[in-house]
Amino acid sequence: MDKQSVAACFVVILLLLGSSMSAEICERTNYLLVRCSESKCKWFCQLDAKGTKRRLDKYWCSGAIFAYCNCKLCGTL
Repeated sequence: MDKQSVAACFVVILLLLGSSMSAEICERTNYLLVRCSESKCKWFCQLDAKGTKRRLDKYWCSGAIFAYCNCKLCGTL
């Protein structure tokens, strides 16, 4: 291999390694509510995302009375 090929290969390897270093990590949080509605759940999740400097990926309610509001929050390391 000549010097240009080696340098190009080295740059490609560095780019591939660099892109994996900023991997996005997602976690699920939940809140127990007396009654969960989509709008209330969205509000809680947006508040949590803003407070932890993460992005709200998804939110949903599970259950009816004393239900959980579930949030999927993602962020980079």
